[in-house]
Amino acid sequence: MSELVRDGVIGELEEVHAWGNRQIPKPGYLPAQGEPPSNLHYDLWIGPSPFHPYNPGYFEGGPGANCLSWNMYWDFGSGQVGDMGSHTMDIVWCAIDAGLPTSAEATGEPFNPEVTPVKLAATFEHPANAWRPPIRVTWHQGGAMPDAPGDFIDLNKIDHGAMFKGSKGVLVSSFTNRIIIPGVDEADLTYYKPRTKETLIPPLGHFQHEWTNACKGNLKTTCNFDYAGTMIEQLLLGHVAYRAGAKLEYDGANGRVTNNAEADALLSRSYREGWVLNG
Repeated sequence: MSELVRDGVIGELEEVHAWGNRQIPKPGYLPAQGEPPSNLHYDLWIGPSPFHPYNPGYFEGGPGANCLSWNMYWDFGSGQVGDMGSHTMDIVWCAIDAGLPTSAEATGEPFNPEVTPVKLAATFEHPANAWRPPIRVTWHQGGAMPDAPGDFIDLNKIDHGAMFKGSKGVLVSSFTNRIIIPGVDEADLTYYKPRTKETLIPPLGHFQHEWTNACKGNLKTTCNFDYAGTMIEQLLLGHVAYRAGAKLEYDGANGRVTNNAEADALLSRSYREGWVLNG
């Protein structure tokens, strides 16, 4: 994916979209119901967030799925942007060679102070780098979708995917498949010079093996905290723009919204009594 985009299979990169169609509506925080089981330290699970009484509905689903029962609440998680958003945006992130955005704006369903939005579209502006011009990156979720490149492909059939728009065409990708769509008459691909096999980015291998090897001593992972943290900071800034209802100018180096004090205040939170973060 990265080689296709950087080597110009769609010409000069202009904008990028990523999306997820998962929809998990929640009406609001659940009422008190029952007592936590003995194997759950509920106060520790609540952590620094405002206290909400126990309800087993926050923990429905088996391992790997029960996060969908609590992640949609503002006090417990970060909604779809922190769930499948973090995975799907990776299709984009590994290819566009970007840092933090300089702006963010978002639209979605009416704001609910208790639960994150189901439908949301958040757009971020990134400055130029050595191989591409400034670009716009948009995350879509819960039914918000980018316009399809023609009537011969239905993006809604791709549950989680990405689309790269360039001066000579479009590249659409899921986690396992890719399609290149020339967009202008002169897009005959004669301008595209694929890399030799020897110069391709080597396969990353099994991510669990990479993680265990890092823990054993080499401390190196492909999706390290700088890579993943920068990506999710962008996505979470979309939530801030959605809540503020305005386009935000962002100073990534200092972690500040520079044109909206209300939005800047949303970048931090007050911790529940007894919880502190030093450093």
